[in-house]
Amino acid sequence: AKGISKLHIFFRGAEKVQLLKSLGVDHVVDLMNQNVTASVKEFLKSRNLKGVDVLYDPVGGNLAKETMKLLNWGAQILVVGFASGEIPIIPTNIILVKNWTVHGFYWGSYIIHQPAMLEDSVRELFSWMEKGLITVHVSHTYSLSEVRGSHRSSPFPPL
Repeated sequence: AKGISKLHIFFRGAEKVQLLKSLGVDHVVDLMNQNVTASVKEFLKSRNLKGVDVLYDPVGGNLAKETMKLLNWGAQILVVGFASGEIPIIPTNIILVKNWTVHGFYWGSYIIHQPAMLEDSVRELFSWMEKGLITVHVSHTYSLSEVRGSHRSSPFPPL
């Protein structure tokens, strides 16, 4: 495909931005001090691209609304969560006219519906780690006692 860039990533904070750039990410938007729309439009223009083909959205809320304005005709939207606490509404008329495909993916529901697929996926992921095909960046570690009290703000039941 023509004009493909590695990633467009949105994060908060200079440390995260520097890490992503050191990993070779083509374009990073620091949400602390950059306007997403302006920054991505400038990047797209520099690469002679019309829009974004894939939107991976773990945030929802206003960020999802704003980034949808940047999508190409025929784009793919992958919804995996609502970290902002606000569930965005994607108007079906725009999905139709722009020929977007929206995928919802809640990994945890595989425990109920397809547990074998979940187990196979985790096994495959660990095999990729063992082979060095993927690595995990650990920015913080916490003791069990620090984590134990954090469940009060979690949507998941305590362990």
